[in-house]
Amino acid sequence: MEQEYAILTLVIVITIGTTATEMFKHYIKSKNSANASNNNNEMNSLRQQNSELLQRVATLEKIVTEPDYDLKQRIDAL
Repeated sequence: MEQEYAILTLVIVITIGTTATEMFKHYIKSKNSANASNNNNEMNSLRQQNSELLQRVATLEKIVTEPDYDLKQRIDAL
């Protein structure tokens, strides 16, 4: 009789352990996919900001390298 309880207990422990392991794997996979989605949105936002900053720097470079800019500096210095 004790052997039957031991076997039944072993089967129950294995079943619960396997189920818990599979649930944990599913939880980790869903968490990683959610993080990937958030990272994707953040990456797109950063790319857009980078593009805007590059445009602003290009505009500033154009202004500073204009011949009239140097003349304006000299006039302002007087």
